[in-house]
Amino acid sequence: MNFIQGVSSLLIGYLFGCFQTSYFIYKIVSKKDIREMGSGNAGASNVTSELGWKYGIITGVLDVLKAFIPTYLVVFIFPNANQEINMMALAGTGTVLGHIYPFFLDFRGGKGIACYIGMLLAINWQIGVAVIIGLILITIITDYVSVGSISLYIIIPVLAYISGDYSIIVIRCAVVLLIVGMIKHWINIQRMVNGTETGLRSVFKKNKTK
Repeated sequence: MNFIQGVSSLLIGYLFGCFQTSYFIYKIVSKKDIREMGSGNAGASNVTSELGWKYGIITGVLDVLKAFIPTYLVVFIFPNANQEINMMALAGTGTVLGHIYPFFLDFRGGKGIACYIGMLLAINWQIGVAVIIGLILITIITDYVSVGSISLYIIIPVLAYISGDYSIIVIRCAVVLLIVGMIKHWINIQRMVNGTETGLRSVFKKNKTK
């Protein structure tokens, strides 16, 4: 992988990530901006809270796909490149960053968890599936989606480093996402400390009463 291929992979991922699924779905259904509703987050969790779990699942699946596609696609765009996993990591990282900081929405997007999962599924589907199961279990146990999300951002770079199987580029991508992920989840951390964070069970109870 050369410099041009690396930058191109990052840019391709970013452009895919900027397609803000939750924004468009909420606009179509309610004619409003999802970022002005509920938690203000442009992601599947806020769509679930505001529109119900069906729309939340659709949003989440599409966000996973929008990261999976470019992460996998760059291998075919640059078929003769070495270190394919580095390009895939850059493309996936670009997608997560595009989702979190979409240029056409004033850089106000979601928190990137579904995209992160899509990236991992493309690079190594076993790890992706393990992460999905882990997120579900942590969320059920703690009642907070944020706890699972924060755990993902922390665990991936640690495992990538400890395993010794990944290059410095992959590890740096994971560290960048860790830093950005912590910044995006800082308000959730403050809410959990203050006891004001909305739990998953509360979201489902809210939707049942609608």
